[in-house]
Amino acid sequence: MGYKFILIFFLCAFNYTKAQTYIQGQNVVPLTSIVNSEFLSATERLSMTQAFEIYSQRHSSPFLKKPSDLVGEFWLIDNLLIKIVSRELSATRKENFQELRYVTAPPGVSTGKHKHEYFDTIKTINNYEVFISYYYFSKTKSFLIQDKQGRYKLSGTIISTNSDIKKAEAFMGTLLNSITFK
Repeated sequence: MGYKFILIFFLCAFNYTKAQTYIQGQNVVPLTSIVNSEFLSATERLSMTQAFEIYSQRHSSPFLKKPSDLVGEFWLIDNLLIKIVSRELSATRKENFQELRYVTAPPGVSTGKHKHEYFDTIKTINNYEVFISYYYFSKTKSFLIQDKQGRYKLSGTIISTNSDIKKAEAFMGTLLNSITFK
């Protein structure tokens, strides 16, 4: 009886380690537990292995060498890789978007030097505020969301191919408008 129990335990433990992982990171909460979105469903998430394969083809990083190095949750929508890291604000700090905009913008934005290269804006959408920033020519488009109740912060990235850069810009608004906090 004891041997059977130990054998079953090890088989279950082995199968658990082989299970696919869909969310990773310190203090990361499942996105679907805090928001609704027609595009970001739990059943459509990519495994970390799938996300890593796509990510490594589109974006090289010396820090990301294996799927376990990724943080957040991933979706592939119309050939756009969507990454979302969602956390409770108690586990992180609330951002001042105006300050963040000033710090992250490239020098010369206010004088027009980068007017046709860089985009950033702060908007209120549905029940949250969002800070959007990206270089027009970059395959990476970023956004940061904080719900108005001060509970959650979402960090998001849309990673495209070179041929889908404009599609990523257009999809940003569609994606953000689909998100509502529960």
